[in-house]
Amino acid sequence: MKKLVLTALALVMLIGCTNQRPRGIRNCEFYLADMKTIEREMTYAKVEMLIDATNPNGVEVIIDRMIFDLYANGQKIGSGATSFLQSIPPGESVKLKGKMSIDYVSGIMSMWNMLHSSSVSYSLGARVYYETPLGNYYRHSTISSAGFTFPNLMPDFD
Repeated sequence: MKKLVLTALALVMLIGCTNQRPRGIRNCEFYLADMKTIEREMTYAKVEMLIDATNPNGVEVIIDRMIFDLYANGQKIGSGATSFLQSIPPGESVKLKGKMSIDYVSGIMSMWNMLHSSSVSYSLGARVYYETPLGNYYRHSTISSAGFTFPNLMPDFD
């Protein structure tokens, strides 16, 4: 009987630890407004991103932090994390500034891949940590993405 009670208690605690979005709360909408280089080093560059965040909810939402990932043609070329603790009132938008490092070697490998595949694609995503009056949670959001194809520019050596 004691084991059954302990098992039930452990199960209830695990269910409480799941990362569920609170009912009635929608994810914020994010758009990349600007990106600029703020530092150049031998192997990487640091960029600052200006992100427009809109709260579509009827309650205040706090963006606690974001963990960024930048992919070019499916290859990760940049990452970063920023703490915000930025409150967004219901139905309003705010500008968030985040930082990310872009690795030159990964970027060059991605460009080589682009030449061989005759296509370019990128995706800037973030794991966003939210605080709301109804509970805390996190979700992955795509902030910006695009892609296109072009004629093959590589010489044919056959």
